[in-house]
Parts: sequence; structure tokens; C-alpha cells
Amino acid sequence: MEEYDDLSAGPTEDGKLDLSHDTWAVFPREITQFSKTLLILDMKNNRLAQVPECISSLTLLKSLDVSLNQIEFIDKGIGRCIRLRSLIVSRNRLESLPSQLSNCVMLEQIIADQNRLTTLPETLMNLIAISMIDVRDNQLISIPLGLCRVPTLNKILCEGNNDLIVAPENMRDETDLLFHCLEMQLKFKEAIATKSSEREELRVRADELRDELHCATNCISELEKDISALDSERPDEYIRQKERVVELVGIASDKIHYYWRLTKDSLFTKTHPEYV
Repeated sequence: MEEYDDLSAGPTEDGKLDLSHDTWAVFPREITQFSKTLLILDMKNNRLAQVPECISSLTLLKSLDVSLNQIEFIDKGIGRCIRLRSLIVSRNRLESLPSQLSNCVMLEQIIADQNRLTTLPETLMNLIAISMIDVRDNQLISIPLGLCRVPTLNKILCEGNNDLIVAPENMRDETDLLFHCLEMQLKFKEAIATKSSEREELRVRADELRDELHCATNCISELEKDISALDSERPDEYIRQKERVVELVGIASDKIHYYWRLTKDSLFTKTHPEYV
């Protein structure tokens, strides 16, 4: 077949393999034999339904173009293409992108317009070289707020996502305005997170205090029971006798002090006349 003739020829001297505008319905595993020479793979305008796990063996790949296909799935193995700089998946049937794209640390552009994307991976915020993301004409509801703080990212194209809630429609075609909307929402989210954290700390402390109060209440209850038990164990006669003993001890003490004063006075009273 003609497409296999193109494949068997292998990459050109500059590392490019062109399998575009053909009838490929399955991603050919035979491509993996070029893992040490393949830099640019062009498979646009075919009938591919997925990018399978074997993509992970193309570790030298710099550019992948699989636009104008019927792709519904990209395997997480694409995260092993750590030298990938350009990913073009326009005009497919993708509902999501793999979070492992964040492992492609050299990735500079993601072109994913005209798909069925509803969200983007939060991990895209970890791409340190990304400069452009094109997600126009999808079904996005939200995009990661933190993208506005990626220093290398200077353009996000997101027009045509009617249900996108992070920015008004008239602010989506200007990246600066879009970034402003994302930044304001991110600050609000951070403030809410801080308040939530403080509230959680207060809730935990309140639970601790409630437990301490419960323990204290139990201790008081036990002490009251012990007091009641002691009261019931001591007969009234014992209590009266004890009070009588205390009273007698007090009387005796008073008499001892009284007689001591009398004795002291008698010992030191002058018995001789005072000479002038």
C-alpha cells in the first residue's frame, strides 16, 4: 500500500516523517523503529481514532501534528516525549487532554482548537516553556486559573467556548484581559482558601475545647458522686461527736492560754518596793 511505502522510507535527513493526507485509521506501531531519528511527525488529515501508548517510545520527537483526524483519545505515554515542543491536535473529537503533558517540559505550543474539550488539565500550569495555547471552538466550561501566572505564556485563544465562565465573552479574545479575569478569580479563590483554613483551625480547636469541657464535666460529676457517697457513709452521731471534740479542743486551748497568762504574770510581778 502507498501509505506503507511512505512509512518504510523513514524520516528525511532533517528527522521529518510525513504521513499526512492519507488513509491511516490506526497509528502505525512501525513508527517506533525510528525512535532514534524521528523528530517531526506529520499525520494530519487521516482517519486516526487515537494516539496510542507506543507514542511513548518517540522520546526525541519535537513536533507532532495529528490534526484533521477523528481522535478521541491521547494516551498518557505522550508524557514521555520530553523533547516535544509543538502539539497540534486541531479538528478532532477530544474531550480531554492527558495531564501527563506537563512532563513535556519543553512544550511551547498546544493547538487544540475545534475539539470537544470541556476542561484543561491543571498540570498545564507546570509547563515552564509554554507560550501559546489555542483552545478555540471547544466546549470549555473553565480553564486553570493559574495559567495567568505562567511567565512564558503570552497567548491563550479561547473564543467560541460559549459556556466558559471564567471571563465574559467580550474579554476572551484579548489575552491581557483574560489574564486579568483569571488573576482576580485566583486571588479570590486564595482568599477563600485562607479563610476556610482559619475556619477549619477554629473548628478543630472548638472540638478540642468541647472535649475538654466534657471531660471536666465528667470529673465534676464523679466528684459529686464521691462526696454523696462519703456523706452517706458518715453517721450523724459521728459528725456530732467530731464537732463536740473540736469544740472541747477549742475550750481546752483557751483555758491553757488563760492559765499561761496568769502564771507568767505571777512570776514577773514585783515583790520589792520601788526605790526612788
